[in-house]
Amino acid sequence: MVRVMIVEDSPTWAKKLTLILESDGEINVVGLATNGRQAVMMAADLLPDLITMDVVMPDMDGLETTRRIMAARPTPILIITASENELAYNLVFTAMQAGALDVINKSAVDGDDAWQQELLAKVKTFANVDPHKVGN
Repeated sequence: MVRVMIVEDSPTWAKKLTLILESDGEINVVGLATNGRQAVMMAADLLPDLITMDVVMPDMDGLETTRRIMAARPTPILIITASENELAYNLVFTAMQAGALDVINKSAVDGDDAWQQELLAKVKTFANVDPHKVGN
């Protein structure tokens, strides 16, 4: 089983991501953080195989959250964002420089089975990345 922690401040998106991920019998959502500070603490406690990360969140954005998680316990991170403005793009690319592996745009999800299959495939693939080599 792939143990996934979701970092998402939108309850609607958190539920949607949980349903999609848990529709695959090989993925188990082990935790949900609604902000970056909570995510850093939960990642240390839950030790997930992979973290899905929103970029724009209250309290601490996905970039700083990624940096802190990668410094404390390197973990594969997949950015999932709906933001399409320049600030969000900069945050995404900077988060990838800090160790996030890839980005998926949420805006393509509604009724799109291909998007869901891409998400599931990336989660399973990235969960097997050696966490000590992430961000190096």
